[in-house]
Amino acid sequence: MSDRRSKAKVWDEFVQRTILADIQSTATPDPVPMVDDSGSTLSMTDEYDAYRLGRGSGDYLYLLYLLDEPVAGPVDVIPVYIGETSNVASRLMNHFRKLRDALPISEWEDDGSWGSYGKYDHIATTYEKSTSQLYAWVVNVDDLEVGPYGYPTYRHELEGKLVGLVHSLPRYNRVFANRDFVPNRVPHEMGTVGHEWVDTDLTSMNEEAARLAELSTEKAPAESKTELWFEWVAKTICRDIAHSEEVDPIPLFETDEDLVVETKALGSSTVLKRSDAIDDRIRREGKRCVHTNGVKEGASGLLYVLFQLNAANPSPRDVVPRYIGKAEAYGKKNELSANFEEIAKDRSGTRSFARWGDGSFWHVGELSETVFGEDSKKLSWASELFEQGTRQLKQETYLWIRAWDPEAYPGPYGYPAYLAEVEPLLVGLAYEAWPESLLNHNEVPGDAPANSREIEFRPVTDGT
Repeated sequence: MSDRRSKAKVWDEFVQRTILADIQSTATPDPVPMVDDSGSTLSMTDEYDAYRLGRGSGDYLYLLYLLDEPVAGPVDVIPVYIGETSNVASRLMNHFRKLRDALPISEWEDDGSWGSYGKYDHIATTYEKSTSQLYAWVVNVDDLEVGPYGYPTYRHELEGKLVGLVHSLPRYNRVFANRDFVPNRVPHEMGTVGHEWVDTDLTSMNEEAARLAELSTEKAPAESKTELWFEWVAKTICRDIAHSEEVDPIPLFETDEDLVVETKALGSSTVLKRSDAIDDRIRREGKRCVHTNGVKEGASGLLYVLFQLNAANPSPRDVVPRYIGKAEAYGKKNELSANFEEIAKDRSGTRSFARWGDGSFWHVGELSETVFGEDSKKLSWASELFEQGTRQLKQETYLWIRAWDPEAYPGPYGYPAYLAEVEPLLVGLAYEAWPESLLNHNEVPGDAPANSREIEFRPVTDGT
């Protein structure tokens, strides 16, 4: 069975038991039309206004969609935008206003900047060119027993899961307007053609869907998300640690025997020194994604897991994730991301360095500024990884970083996943298994320990 069909089935089953069930039920107001165009100016329909105002604060997922009528099944529900919020009344009001301001699409002008054809321009184009009304559907995620893959979920994670599914399906390739959890390449390509994006072949596969369709799926029999996390770690991090030809696990930092991190000068600043081995690994994996003039075909960027170990010969349960992230080779403003320029052009500098660079907006740079008291962007990292007032690690800290290849590395739910999709999937699983340890602030609940606990770090004062 191809991945495309498998993901289509997962999406269709979710739509069948949620959105479509509400549309077909007489106990709900669905479908709820969004736009009233009967007057001289566009306004919200009374149904939409009542629908959004009838809900207090909560954990909401919402969908803006079209209908291919008569509605016979899930394929007739056409997703245009998926989002999550704790204040759905305000969010839906904002969406209407932004949509209204983007219409008519004939007045859109390309100002030459990246993002000039934004998501509301895209939604407006889809609405204007469709014979369908634009509808809204809202659900309190607490009312869902399970998400699309059959496991309990929360709103931040659910958004990423659903966006990943929809982007993998060719039938929605041109109408789907989400920018988060889709590859950077997509909004960049949209911006080059503007509203004509919606006029092109609606059934053509995007790059990710075409590649994933050729890969097989694996059944994910785990009873819980925690077990899914352990299974994924066994097939990736633990496998590479056990592989005789690899040097994993690789320490992130160069340290002495007491785990005091070495430093180096960067202009007038002092920065923590990465290990030579991790620099070599980042360059090796980065080279699989880029060449001198741009992005290679195949791996679209790097997936990384910052972790610690609870045993010398670790099982998956001994791998403690501290942070999960990605670095896409394709940039948001240019084809080649600034994060990969040093690697692509064989420069010795490591200011950005696939997001692990020494500069002020990259991981090691921000952590260094926090440790030495120049800033506080990485306060949780400094507090969790270092002894107070020192640059001594509490525990050796490693980095697993690979050019993400869905053929070589499995998606955690048994379905091949592209880079921008697999990151939120893994964050959700790691949070389930290690909620107190994970330092990600995004794609986790607002009350997650990383977002809710009081954090303090006394910086190094002597600069050494």
